[in-house]
Amino acid sequence: MNQQNNIQKALLSLGQPSDAYENHSFLVPLQLNPKSKLHYKLSLLIDKYVQETRGNKGPKQLEVFRQHWQWILLALSRCLLMNNWLLVSFDKAAYSRDIWLKRYEIKYSSVKPIIDYLHQEQLITLLPGKRYKGQPSRTRVFPYKTLANQLWEYTLETEQSIEGPYLTINEDESSWKEIMFKLDEDHPDLGDMIAINEFLKGHQWASKAPVRLIYKYNAFKGGRLFTPFQNLPDRKAKIRINTLIDNKPICEVDFNANHLRLNLAFNAKEHAGETPYEDICHEAGVASRDHVKRFITIAMGADSEKKGRAALYKEGFNDEFINRIYMATQTIFPNLELFNGWGVFAQNYEGQIMKDVMVQGLQEDIVCLPVHDAVAVQQQHKEWAKNVMLETWSRHLEGVGTRVTVDMP
Repeated sequence: MNQQNNIQKALLSLGQPSDAYENHSFLVPLQLNPKSKLHYKLSLLIDKYVQETRGNKGPKQLEVFRQHWQWILLALSRCLLMNNWLLVSFDKAAYSRDIWLKRYEIKYSSVKPIIDYLHQEQLITLLPGKRYKGQPSRTRVFPYKTLANQLWEYTLETEQSIEGPYLTINEDESSWKEIMFKLDEDHPDLGDMIAINEFLKGHQWASKAPVRLIYKYNAFKGGRLFTPFQNLPDRKAKIRINTLIDNKPICEVDFNANHLRLNLAFNAKEHAGETPYEDICHEAGVASRDHVKRFITIAMGADSEKKGRAALYKEGFNDEFINRIYMATQTIFPNLELFNGWGVFAQNYEGQIMKDVMVQGLQEDIVCLPVHDAVAVQQQHKEWAKNVMLETWSRHLEGVGTRVTVDMP
């Protein structure tokens, strides 16, 4: 309960999330941890809302409606934990063409009256749907205080069933067209992802859900591991690092300057040294490591300097500042490849390395949760994670070394 209270206080300090793409969560079927002591209490809460909104529904319709009430209430609870908006579609046609809505059997006839009721009763903030890169509109909702107070206690015990697909392809930048694809079970990625998820089923963590390997464009370009745990707040409020794995405190073991190091190791068989971002800061006369890191990330992801500069302008960089960092980077790391789209390849290597670390973890009965270029493990497994991550990275990059750092609560 102390953990719940501390997390609640930290999240309350953040207030309502900004309406940014990274702060949006899709509606998925959710349930309570089977071992939770809150099942009866949640059932009573759902019954209350169903009775107030049931209308003339028959027994079968009412069963489906009740299931949707559970999904939406627990989704809003998870949004409290993530400080995210819940995305729901008021476009009826989307429910017949969206592959995830169809797979999860989420029904417009249940979603709309539930959201309408919560809005009418002033239990949620509602931002009307808008279009994202030509895709169907989604409405964003977030609990007001009255509903939030009813949902806080479920935040750490809400989970998504761990089931496939464990491999998907994201066809464009917006994630709206993320699709499933089928591969034989002897495909190395699929076999590993099935093994990882089967192992994880028996363990518990905040925002428990499947771990998926998401490719960009095709099955050979840009695979990255994703699970909702990695989207828990970490910068504005230290939420993720203060959660638990199997009721034990965690730490995060992080590859230092990973994409920069991958670029140099793969293209030039070069070790980036102990402090690559700081070295660029010193050469450029720039105080902020974060600015250098952002420059490298964008410059490595862009497939031309023109596009890279345009993206950096949106981040508040001007040409003088860009040039200083760019020239310093070329001075310190002349073999670093920028503005050629190499970031997608870095993402692919990162995903494969992380997957291999997770496979080794399951072989030794150690839970590893992917967090971008880091893994979260119980603190007792900190040294194990450091050693395995260093060894795995070096093996993938033909003996070139790297560095890891450890973040503690």
